[in-house]
Amino acid sequence: MSKVEFIGIGAQKAATTWLHHVLSEHPLIATSEPKELNFFTANYDRGYTWYESNFRDIAENAIKGECSPTYFFSRDAAERAAQYSPDLKLICILRDPIERAFSNHMHEIRKGHIPPETTFEAAWKRNPAYSLQSQYKADLETWLANFDRDALLVLFSEDIASNPNAIYEQVCGHLGVEPKRHPASLTERHHENVTYLYPAVQKTLRYGGDAMRSLGMQDLVKNLKKAPGLKQALSMNKQHLKTKVAPPTPEMREMLVEHFRSDVEYVAQLTGRAVLPWPTWRDMSFVNSAANE
Repeated sequence: MSKVEFIGIGAQKAATTWLHHVLSEHPLIATSEPKELNFFTANYDRGYTWYESNFRDIAENAIKGECSPTYFFSRDAAERAAQYSPDLKLICILRDPIERAFSNHMHEIRKGHIPPETTFEAAWKRNPAYSLQSQYKADLETWLANFDRDALLVLFSEDIASNPNAIYEQVCGHLGVEPKRHPASLTERHHENVTYLYPAVQKTLRYGGDAMRSLGMQDLVKNLKKAPGLKQALSMNKQHLKTKVAPPTPEMREMLVEHFRSDVEYVAQLTGRAVLPWPTWRDMSFVNSAANE
C-alpha cells in the first residue's frame, strides 16, 4: 500500500469538513472514508496497515490524505505523523480563537454534553479544551518541531467563507495538483451549530447525502438542497444555537483578548499577514508589525 501523503490537522470548528469535501471531489485526490480517522491520536494502536486500508478505489497517480482535527492540539500526533512519514504535507485551518472557543461551547450543547442553559463563562472554567484548542502558538510550535515550515499550509476559515475558490486553489497548489474548477461543495457549509425540531429527519437526510457523495453524486446532492420544497423544509427544521445561547460577556471577551494575545501575535508573524481576518485583533499593533518580521 502507498503511504498517506497529506493530513488536515485542524483546528476543530474551523472548516476541516469543508476541506474534506472539496478535496474528495478532485479526481487526483483520494480522501478517507470516514473523514476523521484520528489515527495519530485515538487509533494509533491499529497500525499503518489499518490506516492505509481506509483509502480504496484510488486512481492512478492520486494522492491520499485525510482530515482529523484532533491532531492539532495533540502533543503525540505530530511526532507520530513524522515517524510515519517525514514527507507529509500538512494543512491547518485556523479561526478567530474566541469565536472558535464559543463555537466549541455551542458544539458541546448541540451534542448534549452540557445543558443548553450553561453559560459560556461557566463552561470555560470546567472544560479546558475551550482554551487548549485555541492556543495556536503551542500547537503550531509542536508541529513545526517535527516538520519543516514548507510542509505546513496555514489557512483561515474566515478566508474560506469570503473567497472559497481562492483558498481551494491554494490548497491544490500546496498538494501539487491542478485545481478542479468549481467543486460542487465549494460553497457548502458543514456542521453548523444548529439543533433540529425533528432530529430523526435530519439524521436520515444526512446519511442519504453522505451515501450519495460516496458514490460521486456531489452535484446531485447540491442541486437537491436547492430544490424549493426541500430547501424550505431543511430551513424550517433548523434552530440556530446562536439565537439561543448567550455569547461571551464583554468582560469575558476582554479577558480572552489578553488570554489569546500571544497566540494571535505568533500566527501573524508565522503567516506574515499584516492584517489577520479576525476583527477582534485587526487594529492591534503587533498584527501590523507582522509583515516586517
